[in-house]
Amino acid sequence: MPHPAPTTARDPADSSSLVPSPCVLIPTYNNAGTVADVVAAARELGLPVLVVDDGCTDDSASRASSAGGEVIGHSQNLGKGTALLTGWQAAAERGYSHAISMDADGQHLAGDLPAFLAAINREPTTLWAGTRPHGGENVPRSSRFGRRFSDFMLWAAAADELDGERPDSQCGFRAYPLQQVLALGLRGKRYELEMEVLVKALWHHVRVRALPVSVYYPPTAERISHFHTRTDNARIVGVYTRLMLMRLFWPIFRPRRPLPLPAPEPPR
Repeated sequence: MPHPAPTTARDPADSSSLVPSPCVLIPTYNNAGTVADVVAAARELGLPVLVVDDGCTDDSASRASSAGGEVIGHSQNLGKGTALLTGWQAAAERGYSHAISMDADGQHLAGDLPAFLAAINREPTTLWAGTRPHGGENVPRSSRFGRRFSDFMLWAAAADELDGERPDSQCGFRAYPLQQVLALGLRGKRYELEMEVLVKALWHHVRVRALPVSVYYPPTAERISHFHTRTDNARIVGVYTRLMLMRLFWPIFRPRRPLPLPAPEPPR
């Protein structure tokens, strides 16, 4: 059984006695053709899987459940950001320390999960951002441009805190330390939350590190994406504009207290 996540703050430099208890978190919206395979691949590695049904109108939820996932439902589509927040909260309530988020469309590969598990064990208070190679087969041109622009905005908002790291700002394959991210006061509801969480984590002295991952881009005819180029990019730019304004007035908006960090596992 996973151990309940403690709430005592401690020195961030001392993480040697933390015992991570991760789960896989898969938000889904109408991915009936792929979600079961994603769940099953994670379950084959012995990992518990939480699936957030973000108001699906197909049978994604039943397929995910049949494959071994625990399904948590939204009655209507609320957006990926809200689905992540729901999943993080549910995972924390179940005693998990970390949530490794994967997309339900099959782009993220379970073969990379052992690298995330090893990274979590090395640095359990770090947010590990899966970082895709640049280029590759079937990568949409709009995705290439969007990633470059978003990566630049992340650097502009938190260059000092990144300390030379160049994580992928748009890849959803990540390992989130739950106690830290749930304390950030995030406002994003859709895809923009995935950018906001990186900046605010860095501002609150949570390390963000890049972890190389593979990615599968299906041919255009087979691709299912709920990312709306104009509206979602506009939300992302809006988030970064707000964060850059906060950075400009840093003496007013800078965090006054570090986030709480998990306590060591008690002796048995």
